[in-house]
Amino acid sequence: MAIPEWLKKQSSVVSHQLSVKKTKERFLDKTLQQIVSFTEDTMFNDMVSSKNGFFQKIEPRTKIFTILIFIVILSLQKGINSIAIFLVVSLALALFSRIPLYLFIKRLLPVFIFTLFISMPATLNIIVNGKPLIKICALKDQYSIGRLIIPQEIFITHEGVLSVLSLLIRVTASVSFVFLMTFTTPPNRFIKAASYFMPAALSLIVSISYRYIFFLIRKVEEFIMGFKSRNISPVFYKNTRAGQGWAASRMSLLFSISLKLSKELEQAMESRGYTNERFKVQDSKFKVSGYDRIWILFSIIFSGVMLWKF
Repeated sequence: MAIPEWLKKQSSVVSHQLSVKKTKERFLDKTLQQIVSFTEDTMFNDMVSSKNGFFQKIEPRTKIFTILIFIVILSLQKGINSIAIFLVVSLALALFSRIPLYLFIKRLLPVFIFTLFISMPATLNIIVNGKPLIKICALKDQYSIGRLIIPQEIFITHEGVLSVLSLLIRVTASVSFVFLMTFTTPPNRFIKAASYFMPAALSLIVSISYRYIFFLIRKVEEFIMGFKSRNISPVFYKNTRAGQGWAASRMSLLFSISLKLSKELEQAMESRGYTNERFKVQDSKFKVSGYDRIWILFSIIFSGVMLWKF
């Protein structure tokens, strides 16, 4: 028995409604993917920090202090070779800490691309004068836009390429040290260690924010899954204002939930005797292990050599 032709064809109204619905669902799916990606990144950090690597055995406060010193010394370096040494040291520490190198580089790639994008104009003689390397184009005359002078010949300069390369390596090396510190330190220990370098009230806010961010993310996931599971009419998908109203209402509801949660948390802390003056993050006493001594000795020698070269 053959299927009628009218049944094979899909009306334009239905196809439009389905396309709008798919667009809306695609937005919701992307939001869910971002939530899952954030959770996966957090689980990955916890998994890496629990490995038996070199940097995992260093006391968190020692790591924070020495990494900050490395970043300061790195900002003082002028030569590309000196800056590249810091990046090599960071990659070597990632290997010794049993961090998958391809994943470590993958995390650094967005920073590298963003820095490259914003620094590319510095390669032209419009920004940095220097020896011509690659000719781009030639204009009929010289132009000026305010204080910016556009020369008649536009080309990539040798000095501009070196400055961009220096900036790329410097930023990538600095971010790699920060990633290395966060990957190899459990979040709770990192917050406790960082609290020694910040006011007590700020450390309290950071600690509570980290603990309850997953609760709020779970609420967002429930909102989206509830929205999709109820299979709202296609008329809702066609009405952009209705979709914006739903998103605004969920944002308002999430904000009210966070306010209620903070109020309940404040009351719970006050009932247990916590005050702003008395709050202090509790942590174990500072214990220097053999790995800490090795790392401190290496940090002193490495910092001294790089400052001497500078």
